Amino acid sequence: SKGSPGGDGKVALGLSGFSDLLSDHMESKYYPRGHTIYKQGAKGDAIYFINSGTVEVSTKDGFRTKLSQGDLFGEGALLDPNGRRSASITCLTPVHAIRIGRDYFEKYVRSNDELNLRLRERDRFRKRDRAKTILRQQKNMRAFDISEGGVLFEHGDEGDALYIVEEGKLDLKSKGGETVLSIGASDICGLHALLMDKPRNTTAVCASEKCILQEMPASEFFKLYNSSDSIGKSLREVAARRDFLKAIVTLTGKTFKDSHLREAFDAVDLDQSGAINLSKLKELLNVLDPTLSDKVVQNVMEAMDINSVRGDVPEDTVELGR
Repeated sequence: SKGSPGGDGKVALGLSGFSDLLSDHMESKYYPRGHTIYKQGAKGDAIYFINSGTVEVSTKDGFRTKLSQGDLFGEGALLDPNGRRSASITCLTPVHAIRIGRDYFEKYVRSNDELNLRLRERDRFRKRDRAKTILRQQKNMRAFDISEGGVLFEHGDEGDALYIVEEGKLDLKSKGGETVLSIGASDICGLHALLMDKPRNTTAVCASEKCILQEMPASEFFKLYNSSDSIGKSLREVAARRDFLKAIVTLTGKTFKDSHLREAFDAVDLDQSGAINLSKLKELLNVLDPTLSDKVVQNVMEAMDINSVRGDVPEDTVELGR
């Protein structure tokens, strides 16, 4: 349903979620085919809902996708402190869009915790998905496959490559043998060891009849990683969120999907306060790796803190909107 997390990790959000708050401040805009609504890097001054038509979202690093009726775009620049557009938007057909300016967005939306949370998580999901898509588009990767039960890498192995799952499913298992995360088609694995410069913290096992994979050597991965601040930030967030999930599964014995961050958070939020401070987060992550530095724990906190715009939340606290 609109306004609730989708099963695939996407955060569903439609115009109906805004109409009650902003009905007097919505502006109808009509754009011809081929029109560029805004360009990457421009200052963002509005959010848009597509009432009819199709637009292309494109970035300078080669990412492309389409949005159509019912989709929204432009929220990222209004949520990001630098306020810059992270992509260009071009009309592939004539487009009728509903525009909401920054002033009213700031006044009504940022003060609505639930709506603000959904927008922030939607924006982060899009950027993480964009980074994964760009990784999948890279050349010079080695294709190979492994059979069910085959091991891709083991706990403690050196992290010398990133892997992209083309077909099949990989189970990531803890040192004790529990499945802490499952990786499906079009997803990536092996980030932790590369970004942390540490040995693998899980064993990856093919959990389907066959797993078809692409291998990206560390040298090629870091060329791309260092080429874009946005890609780097999104990939660090993917790794950090997964480490949080791995730690919770190791501690509780329960399995959570990468997209079900709220459910995983609640599993360790025993006092139901909706918040975990830095020391508690470090204690949790030490279950996974007792050698993690304070900087790594801080990175996980930043990746988790999707409600950080609230002024009443202490700086050393992670809080998810309820």
